[in-house]
Amino acid sequence: MPTAPSKQQNGFNLRKASPVPGGVFFIGSPDRTMRRALGLAFIPAEEMPRRLVMELALDADIAAIAEVIARRPPLDLADVDIPALRVAVNAAGWPTERTEMAAVENITVAGGAGDIPARLYKPRQGKALPLLVFLHGGGFVLCSLDTHDNFCRALAKAGDCAVLSIDYRLAPEHRFPAAYEDALAALEWAAAKAITLGCDGRRLALAGDSAGGNLAAAAALHASSEVRLKLRHLLLFYPASDPTASGTSYDTFPQTPFLSAGMMRWYWRQYVGEPAGLADPRVALLRSVDLAGLPQTTIAIAEFDPLRSEVEALCTALAESGVDVQARRYDGVSHGFASMVGLIGKARLAIDHSGARLRDAFARNA
Repeated sequence: MPTAPSKQQNGFNLRKASPVPGGVFFIGSPDRTMRRALGLAFIPAEEMPRRLVMELALDADIAAIAEVIARRPPLDLADVDIPALRVAVNAAGWPTERTEMAAVENITVAGGAGDIPARLYKPRQGKALPLLVFLHGGGFVLCSLDTHDNFCRALAKAGDCAVLSIDYRLAPEHRFPAAYEDALAALEWAAAKAITLGCDGRRLALAGDSAGGNLAAAAALHASSEVRLKLRHLLLFYPASDPTASGTSYDTFPQTPFLSAGMMRWYWRQYVGEPAGLADPRVALLRSVDLAGLPQTTIAIAEFDPLRSEVEALCTALAESGVDVQARRYDGVSHGFASMVGLIGKARLAIDHSGARLRDAFARNA
């Protein structure tokens, strides 16, 4: 269990993070109650006993969601109908906050294996906006443009930028490196076509959550030199960083509301097969020898997350490589929290902080 916070500041619990260099902060917030009905929501997860909700010391708002999940039947990872699961995930969802946009357009992005569906969000009209390319999470297997629609809207508003969300190919039908190749192709295309999209091609950023964070970081690492010059910022929410799934937090937090250790290992098997010993830096971020080439980076960490140890290891590696990295750990919440804007209080904190970092990066002279 985490130790008690050392002090209170502006209503939030703040603790300095000694194990992770690079400007890491631990954040807690006052308890909140759920503001929306949850009855129609669907999240695939293994059954989580109610006692675990209490043992994790979850914030009140995410604890209420965890109670809903705990009442659902367990998902049998040995016998998963993946197409049916995708339909269920895409057709239902949590009633998160919807931010109005000045324009939303479904487009296609040219990729090496064919056109990639994408969605362009603009929070306002007028002067050409900077462009954030976004890659959704879902374990490389699930989710879509629709599941992350409200998340992209929130990021566009907070960052005062256009957002281009990419519907990359999913595993297991398309195993590694398919999703990575789509992510890289989308980034290169966005940089080349930004003016056509009505955006400022000199101010480019890349973002992703979970599996999408893996793809975003990998694309940034392997982008062309021309694109790297335009890339102002990398925004990662609890990025999957180690396909061996061997971090200590897999044992410390084996079951959390939105992700279990077993589910994450299953995701990796769908994407890369048996990942033991996999060293390809296009997916094994911690094996990369070129981290110093990344732009300014912001990373959101969830306190309760099987991926926490590998995300913290990535923060350490980035800082030691000289990357301008700022990471924040949000206490009382689990993997997946940041996309739950309007339902989880700390999702708003994460979005607002991310937006401020994006705006600052876009305002810098190239």
